[in-house]
Amino acid sequence: MAIVSAVKNIMGMLDAKKCSELPQGIRKGVEKYIKEEESILVTLLNWRVIYKAPKFIDSNTYFHTWFILTNHRIIIARNSSEFKRFRDIPLSGISQIFYELDYSKLRITITSPGHEDIIEFPKQASPHCAGLEELINEAIGNARVMLGDSPEGGYIHCSACGGRILGGSHYCSECGAKLHYT
Repeated sequence: MAIVSAVKNIMGMLDAKKCSELPQGIRKGVEKYIKEEESILVTLLNWRVIYKAPKFIDSNTYFHTWFILTNHRIIIARNSSEFKRFRDIPLSGISQIFYELDYSKLRITITSPGHEDIIEFPKQASPHCAGLEELINEAIGNARVMLGDSPEGGYIHCSACGGRILGGSHYCSECGAKLHYT
């Protein structure tokens, strides 16, 4: 019984490593694609990405893709031998982000003007999701500060619960309250 448990632990560690390291072909393509001042912060394998576009016909679902967070954007790329980009989500354009990164669901919902992206990670990625919320929030705040369009580094406080949320959000990502701007 102990041997089976040890093998499962080793396989889990191998799977976790596969979830966070870009294959060589994709890494080379991403490094050519991103700007000179842009750097890769996090890479994570996704189970599924749902892209909801303003027109239903443009919406799509992609399976087994890579979530690539840079200091300027989130890139969704196909999991293949070379870099093939599906989506770019500029960090400064994100109006709302909702995290479900507990162990039962590993999901991020990103709203930007006219678009919604739902990114779902496999359970093997859970060790890498531990600090992901803080890292993404910091990257969004830094991107907005670089563009000079963010009060308090891109964050405001919810009047209902006091939670720290992205400026320009319509609803609080902590309690769901509708935000009113004066």
